[in-house]
Amino acid sequence: MPGVHPPVGAFLPLTLSEIRATRGAGGSLADRALAADRAAEDSWQALLGDCACARSGHLTYHLRLLSEAAGEYAGADWWRGRGSSHRDRVTAFEHWVAEALAEGDGQEFAEACAGYDAALAHAMATVRDRPSAEPPAPVSHATW
Repeated sequence: MPGVHPPVGAFLPLTLSEIRATRGAGGSLADRALAADRAAEDSWQALLGDCACARSGHLTYHLRLLSEAAGEYAGADWWRGRGSSHRDRVTAFEHWVAEALAEGDGQEFAEACAGYDAALAHAMATVRDRPSAEPPAPVSHATW
């Protein structure tokens, strides 16, 4: 239907909700989550219109930036150590989103986006709920 758009947060509702609920998780992380959500909406619209532009990599770029920001929020030691299973899961869903876009498969795309959202929100909730004596150390992008 022309002019009908999903609400903001339609593709990453759990992640955006977790960011809103987490003290200190705003700023760059929130900006990147909103940009990724908008890119997911654009990709979805392109898939519905059978447009090859859905395969442009725009969304995968924004998901990567969001994952990096989440890693920075989580802290280098946790993201590479105890949180590595979360990081690996988020990365796996990033790849699945890219594959679904490359194949032009709307159903897989929706499932992959939902999986990415759940994995990232769960990682962030785990970070928020962990007992911590000191603030997380920043993540070096060279270690990804």
